[in-house]
Parts: sequence; C-alpha cells; structure tokens
Amino acid sequence: MKKSKSIFLFFLLFIFSAIYAHKDRIEVPQRLVFVMKNKEVVRFDYTDVQLEKFCKDIVYKRIVISEVQLFYKTGEIVTVQSDGINLTLFKITFKGKSLYVPSDKLKKINEINFFTLYLFWSGESNAFNSHYLCLRFDIGIESAFNVFPNLELHFEDKKFTRAEVWTQTSKNSRQGKIF
Repeated sequence: MKKSKSIFLFFLLFIFSAIYAHKDRIEVPQRLVFVMKNKEVVRFDYTDVQLEKFCKDIVYKRIVISEVQLFYKTGEIVTVQSDGINLTLFKITFKGKSLYVPSDKLKKINEINFFTLYLFWSGESNAFNSHYLCLRFDIGIESAFNVFPNLELHFEDKKFTRAEVWTQTSKNSRQGKIF
C-alpha cells in the first residue's frame, strides 16, 4: 500500500511538472522609463498608481515622448523610440541580443498604451530562450464594448513573423486580423 502511494505521488508530480513546463509565461514590466521630447526623464514602477494616467496622456498626445524603456523581471528590455509623430524603433533586448519590429509595421502603430505591454512566451526561463515570443498591448483611442484593440507582435525562432490586431466584436468575443 505504501509503495503504491509513493508511485501514485511520483506519477502525479510528473504530470504537474510536465503541465507547468509547457505553460506560457506572461510578464508585465517591473519598471518603465519615459524620455520626453524635451529630454526630461520620468520613471515609474509598474505598481505606481499614476502610471496608467501618464500612459493615457501619451496615447491622447498630451505628452510627447522620444523614448520608452520597459524592464521585465526576467531580464528583457523593450525599447520604443519616436520622433514625436511616428515610431522609429521598437525592439526587445536580452543580454546584448535584440529582436526588431519591421519599419513597415511601425508606420501603422499610432498609439501604444505602455501600461498594457505584456510579454508572452513558452515555459522557458526567459523570452529569448523560447521558440516563440509575443508582445501584446492596447492601441488606439476608440474602444468597443469598453475594450481597446490589442496589437500582438509575434516572433518565432528569433525572427519577426506577424502582427495581428484583435478587436472586441461583442461582449464575449473578439476578432483578429493581420495588421
């Protein structure tokens, strides 16, 4: 009886570890650093109550930025640069390696709510060791059913593969299309 309990416990632990190993990781930025057009630097922790309002002011063009850096607990840094009108750079960096969003996609992105910029990847310890990586964030100034569109930037095998925009089409459904 004791032996069968041990075998059952071992089997149960094996199953749960396999499930956890294949679970997607989701990370929110720990710190955000904003460089204004006038070179002023503003820093926020993700938990700062003023961060969301600050990000909305950027979306609604009440604040003009030249660069934003988002720092993640697992070591990734997302950098977004702007000339005040258009995005000029969007990259994710980890230990000296970088992935870039192509310029033809940058031209289409008008507003980013930096407060909502999350990283998704498979169960590895960091995004750069993963087969796939996705950056997801809210865009736009118009919501549908009180939900803003999400833009997803996908990378596979360390190469940009696609951009998808997801919009709310009813209370319980969303529709995606190539961006």
